[in-house]
Amino acid sequence: MPRISDPDLVTDDQVELVTLAFNRFESAFGTLGKTPFPGVYTSEARYLAVRIAIPHWFVRSTQVGSADSDRELNRTPTETFEEGGDCVDRCVLLGSLWATLSLPSELYSISSEDSDSAHLTAIATIPDVDDGPSPEAVSAELVRIYTDHLSRELEPTDIFSWTDDGELHLIADPVFSDHVGDIGSMVEHGFATVDGQGEVEWEFHNEIQDVVVPTGGSAYHRYKSM
Repeated sequence: MPRISDPDLVTDDQVELVTLAFNRFESAFGTLGKTPFPGVYTSEARYLAVRIAIPHWFVRSTQVGSADSDRELNRTPTETFEEGGDCVDRCVLLGSLWATLSLPSELYSISSEDSDSAHLTAIATIPDVDDGPSPEAVSAELVRIYTDHLSRELEPTDIFSWTDDGELHLIADPVFSDHVGDIGSMVEHGFATVDGQGEVEWEFHNEIQDVVVPTGGSAYHRYKSM
């Protein structure tokens, strides 16, 4: 799957949005580390969980509205933050925030069993998982963030993840997922099924389309409309 986020392509606007996300979260729910963001975190697993969860919370909690249906390219991250957007715009915003924090991500174009229309969802990716914190450790830290700061009643089993080619993947849909790893919401809306062995199955709508990065040095990501 192609990457939507490239940590080498980051704008000042994206840095400002990431800073706003963490400042807003910590002002409302308490400091995430020993000191305010960027903080001194207790473990690599904690640091990864924070970098994944807070941008997702930020996009889920602030973005409303829909985008213009007649445009060819998605809105920029700043435009989406200010004006709202559809699933494509929100995924690009989320992927861009992760990129600012040096986290790669992927886009899946999927469809519901009850509809032929496409939906774009975002997947957070942790590379080289064999050399870093275990999936269980990352899940435990995600649960701690949601229970300690957001009063959510979650268990590690509520954080769905899977590994592929040495990478850890976590669903983080900016429209439907209540929390990172919330595969239940995707199943509920008919976008995914999970078999008895815990393997997720997607109904892919089409091949993932190329990410288009505009010329002239603009570093945000644009995704051609489906």
